[in-house]
Amino acid sequence: MTDASKSPEQVGKPEDTFLATASHEIRTPLNGILGTVSLLLETELAPAQREYAEAIRMSGARLLDLLNNVLDYARLDASAVDLEVENFCPVRLGREVIELLSPRAHAAGLDLAVRANPLPMPTYSGDAGRIRQILFNLVGNALKFTQQGAVLLDVIALEEGLKFRIIDTGPGIAEADRKTLFSAFTQSTTRDAFNDGGVGLGLAIVKRLTDLLGGKVEISGAPGLGTSFDVFLPLAKADMAPTHDLPKLEMTVGLVGLPAASTLAAAAALHGASVRTVLINPSNPDVPANLDVLLIGADLREMLVRSFASQKPSLVVLRPEDRGAIDRFRSLGCAGWLVRPLRASSIAERVFVVRSGELAPDEPEQKTGAGHVLIADDNPVNALIARRALESAGFSVTVASTGSEAVETVAQMTPDLVLMDLRMPVMDGFEAMRRIREQGGRMPIIAVSAEMNPNIEREAKAVGADGVAAKPLDAEALRTLAINWTIGAARREGAA
Repeated sequence: MTDASKSPEQVGKPEDTFLATASHEIRTPLNGILGTVSLLLETELAPAQREYAEAIRMSGARLLDLLNNVLDYARLDASAVDLEVENFCPVRLGREVIELLSPRAHAAGLDLAVRANPLPMPTYSGDAGRIRQILFNLVGNALKFTQQGAVLLDVIALEEGLKFRIIDTGPGIAEADRKTLFSAFTQSTTRDAFNDGGVGLGLAIVKRLTDLLGGKVEISGAPGLGTSFDVFLPLAKADMAPTHDLPKLEMTVGLVGLPAASTLAAAAALHGASVRTVLINPSNPDVPANLDVLLIGADLREMLVRSFASQKPSLVVLRPEDRGAIDRFRSLGCAGWLVRPLRASSIAERVFVVRSGELAPDEPEQKTGAGHVLIADDNPVNALIARRALESAGFSVTVASTGSEAVETVAQMTPDLVLMDLRMPVMDGFEAMRRIREQGGRMPIIAVSAEMNPNIEREAKAVGADGVAAKPLDAEALRTLAINWTIGAARREGAA
């Protein structure tokens, strides 16, 4: 096979090829382990069996974090890193990181949110893939060491660039321990090494990538007061219209019982929509008369939810996994709901609709899958996991084991969604996506890869991928991804 016929995963120096191959070969069976145990945990298990399965899941997740950091660090050491400049939306980039890590946060009982200032926010030019990697490592690190409370990602637009601030309510870091914090293979304290079980590479990668982008990273906080990481990147503003240009609503919204980070994120989003926010004390059930809408935390007692919802049009704010309780909150008087982590555009849209009284009794929220999904994956274990997960959500599924088989299947039956593994025999996923698009296929295609880096993301999107997902994907994440993309496709067709 010549270099011209190789996929972007395979082209490069010998060390790069080794890292890509090693990453794929290790992550593939790990995907099988984590995917299978996620399906197992959805079945009826005895208490002891569930405990053993959770132990497997936790060990596998820790191994995945370790693998990601080791391979990322090795890649930075192996060769010079080429920076790619592209126009990007900082708010969308931060939201992608937060939404990807929110299942981990919610499983640990933590609140996780992103707050942007100002809104609308300018767009910038830079290596969005490297910036995403910095944020993913910093937010992931904050979640790892925060036992209770919240983690907040601040996205701050400056004239000379962008600042990202990651604030947590964790144990904090003593000033004496900070000098070795960004060194490879070290932990700030023996206690952290015990809690983490890793090799101390995450923050070292952050420092190297920040330096590579010409920026700087600083840390503040104190033991018992949490930690704040500030990353400044000197970036030029892009010649693009600002994103998240919210409507001017000119109203007043009360926030009651929301977790801390979500409260701050909601207040910032509403401020960007010209909304005045009022923080309501849950112990005082009397709501000010000038409020138009209430946002109510799902963790409040039912009696309080009913009392607040009876006074003003209300939206309950809950986690994605709590959607099953929506009918109960409707019976308590809530007109609708918002899902954490909150999106600025969703908040503005929902409070406007609730105030207008036009919210339908049954909001158009798809909870189960509908449509046909093509899974292109040559690994039978991974294909089985994906098939079972999607079929349990109501999708019909077809499996193709090679890229050429996927191209033929699309031509015959036009699926609603394609999940395309990038490494397959006969024809890889890159070439398969290119041919599907050449044949006129318009359905969403999600590229799935065990080896993830900004170059692969760009190459996949260049040949037709609508999105890129990293293995391993557990059952719930796979169902959510499929539902979101099929809903989006249906809405686009309806608008057309």
